[in-house]
Amino acid sequence: MLSRITGVTKNYDWGSKELTPNFFGLEQSPNPIAEIWFGTHPMGESAVAKSGDSLSEHIGSHLSFLVKILSAERALSIQVHPNSQQAKDGFNLEQAQGVLIDDPKRNYKDSSHKPEALVALTQFRALCGFRPRLELIQIFSEFAKSESAFEPLAQALIKGANLSEIFELQIANTDLARRFLKTVANPQADPLAASARALVEQLLAQFPDNTGALVAIMLNEVSLEPGEAIYLPAGNIHAYLSGLGIEVMAASDNVLRCGLTSKHVDVAEVLKLADFSELSELKVRANKLAEGLVEYPVECSEFRIYKVEVSGKNLLADLDLPSSAIVVCTAGEVAVSTSLDEREVLRKSEVVFASGAKKLSLSGSGTAFLVLGD
Repeated sequence: MLSRITGVTKNYDWGSKELTPNFFGLEQSPNPIAEIWFGTHPMGESAVAKSGDSLSEHIGSHLSFLVKILSAERALSIQVHPNSQQAKDGFNLEQAQGVLIDDPKRNYKDSSHKPEALVALTQFRALCGFRPRLELIQIFSEFAKSESAFEPLAQALIKGANLSEIFELQIANTDLARRFLKTVANPQADPLAASARALVEQLLAQFPDNTGALVAIMLNEVSLEPGEAIYLPAGNIHAYLSGLGIEVMAASDNVLRCGLTSKHVDVAEVLKLADFSELSELKVRANKLAEGLVEYPVECSEFRIYKVEVSGKNLLADLDLPSSAIVVCTAGEVAVSTSLDEREVLRKSEVVFASGAKKLSLSGSGTAFLVLGD
């Protein structure tokens, strides 16, 4: 089975009117385009282009993964996802409490974990995991020269305080968020602290007085070039700041937020789920498997991600298709064919779903992302 599919557009306020249309050569949008979903998730299910049937009806099942084109003009919420057991426990508890699935205060929409990865299509900025303790001490000590509230935080870190303690203090300190820009001087002689202050200034401009901007100081700021990726397992506190990318995740909608959002915030639950260890490896180390075929390794069973680059001199024939796949063309033209003699030629922004065949081949002249399901 090889079928062209259409995506479902999400017009969240943090999205961009220009990023997706400009990159894919589409018509300009009057509304911000935040995400375009491809998969069988009930909150945004793809349709088969020829028949108009939902993808789940077409294949008689639901996919274990969800693919999105994500475009961020401003920051998304600071958030964390549960592991499998936490998701089951949280979902069952809210079910027993009678919290409706569509209740805005509901934390767990399903019983699945939600590991996710993002591959940048343009330059992309994100916050990902906690900075090394020594960096935090340096930043807080520099800030303390003009704002005394940072002195006890720096001292606590020097004495070995858990990052969770500092996080909890920061997320509750609305007064500091309100006065931060007035009292914390720009530490021009310290590039690390200057960068951290600039980040807080940017976030407070978008979310005035929001303590999520203070928490952001504690997180690694990651800049991705096109083709680079990050992986966000359970417990990783993160936020996307700006840019366009391909996002792949387990087919779940479990998101716990603690700041930089108008949606429901549950700090206590975030504290319970978060991994407060320092994160040293920020980017995924891509593996070149063959000429024109790169894998982004992820530590989950629901999906695998590959970048494919084909040309007249290079085609990728007879790749194993264990179950199902979604192919997103991001440049040029890419022909997708299966061992069942099916063939579709994709142009930039077009997407195809494949299943039921043992092998998948790609040719033409262009770039695509191949996501394989379990």
